[in-house]
Amino acid sequence: MPDIGQALLDANAISAEQLQEARTAGGSLAEALVEGRIIDEQEFCSTIARSFGLEQARLENAAPDEDALALVPESLFKSTGCLPLKKDGAMLHIATADPGNDRTIDRLARSTGLSIKVHVAGPKAIQKAGAKVYGSGGATKKTVDPTDVGMELKEVELHLKNAAQEISGDDSDVEEDLNGAYRLEINDLDSPVVRVVNGLLMKTLKMGASDIHIEPLETDLRVRLRIDGCLIDIIRLPSEMKSAIISRLKIMATMDIAEKRVPQDGGIKVVLKNGEGVDFRVSSLPNIYGEKIVMRVLGTSELRPNVDALGFEGRALEAIREAIANPYGMILVTGPTGSGKTTTLYTILNQLNTDDVNISTAEDPVEYRLNGITQVPVRPSTGLTFDKALKSFLRQDPDIILVGEMRDFETSAIAVKAALTGHLVLSTLHTNDAPSTVVRMVDMGIEPYLVASAVKLVVAQRLLRRICSNCKVDVDIAEAERSDLDQTTLASVEYLSKGQGCEKCNGTGYKGRVPVFEVMSVKTKEMKRAITEGGTEVQVQQIAKREGMFSLTEMAIEFVNKGITTLEEAMSIIMAE
Repeated sequence: MPDIGQALLDANAISAEQLQEARTAGGSLAEALVEGRIIDEQEFCSTIARSFGLEQARLENAAPDEDALALVPESLFKSTGCLPLKKDGAMLHIATADPGNDRTIDRLARSTGLSIKVHVAGPKAIQKAGAKVYGSGGATKKTVDPTDVGMELKEVELHLKNAAQEISGDDSDVEEDLNGAYRLEINDLDSPVVRVVNGLLMKTLKMGASDIHIEPLETDLRVRLRIDGCLIDIIRLPSEMKSAIISRLKIMATMDIAEKRVPQDGGIKVVLKNGEGVDFRVSSLPNIYGEKIVMRVLGTSELRPNVDALGFEGRALEAIREAIANPYGMILVTGPTGSGKTTTLYTILNQLNTDDVNISTAEDPVEYRLNGITQVPVRPSTGLTFDKALKSFLRQDPDIILVGEMRDFETSAIAVKAALTGHLVLSTLHTNDAPSTVVRMVDMGIEPYLVASAVKLVVAQRLLRRICSNCKVDVDIAEAERSDLDQTTLASVEYLSKGQGCEKCNGTGYKGRVPVFEVMSVKTKEMKRAITEGGTEVQVQQIAKREGMFSLTEMAIEFVNKGITTLEEAMSIIMAE
């Protein structure tokens, strides 16, 4: 939009000399024009409203509603010059003398989490109405009751601010940078909604959570964090904040805040005080009390420099070293969502990422960012699917290809072809163990002989919660006898321990997670023959064990005996098998 000076000049309401005089007077241009008597305030309003196609606000008896005042505190009014008029659903009506100032309007939208409807008023009228509304004697000023939501908000902000400041360092303005990222800091000039949302995101990062769940219930807004694989209830927000909190997050994630009937996906990029960037993948889901927001924190796990640091040992480490040394073939990592598959794959890429290789990845979404490789975010809504990205990669002279997930026959067929024609292909599948992975590929429609030729290595993995070292205690081995373990597995249990729960582990008894791997090589004639002849999962597993594969169950029991995890955690793997 043009600025108000140019609009007045184009309308012949002022001369170029008068405009130049006002620009050099200091302060806001609107105040300089009106208070300097260059133009009458009423003529100013009518000309600006006509030029911008906006309505004029009548502020003589202005009485903003309480919801609007709560969203725009006095400090925000003074810094923007925008007077709140009323809140109408997801829209906030404001009066301003400078409708051409997009930066100010955008700041209000971000601060309130609402769309902004602009009305034009003169600078004198706005200041007079503001003094009446925010002044100590203002009849329409919102009073504060000890039981009011505002008091609950203060407690919420106090609860979150300590965590926030440990990350942000100090209080600074929250502005959107040129790349669309939000500087994740807390500023008292911002609205309560912005401060609470920023505090929640900061607490999520501070506590090392992988996901944040914001769920409207009948009486309040529940916020839970997934830490070490388990959801922990961290705070309950007043129900009155529901719409504002959800709208704020949807605006940050570039979602449509007016659409509340269908699920939406988006993303938020934030920048911390130290310059570090963090991405959140955002999903909204309508429910009977509003919209539930779930955000996945992307790329916060620290990448290891090489596979030696991932936790592989013995034969498994030798097998994975041999597989990634191959110039071609396929390496598959399998496991449920949240089992660390992407971290394992990116650690391999990190080790292989040298100047003499061309690496391309297709992901949905891109969870880690590595310099020196081409990373393509898959967007099915625009037609960019995994199989189309793969076809393009093969025309880009690749050495190594990563496919985020092989979901269908088309993607799998192209990936197998790439692995057989001189490329190293890394990908994931959702299967329970390593032997079932090759059988799953055959079930997807890939010819068994192609699977046997293309696949070099399959890694199945899980993440088990690690016992908190601060509150770890020994447990009577007799506890194992009361479990549902079979006698063969029970005989393998030699030592039990657990965490009693302390401040460091939030009372859970666990702190951090440890990976459990099952590594199966596909290189012997016996293994290849079994796959080619359509062998079952059991047949493939028997061959893999004869060749030295250590199963997920065996590794989980080993971690129990070493005091790394509990029998209860290991049972989640044992019972699944």
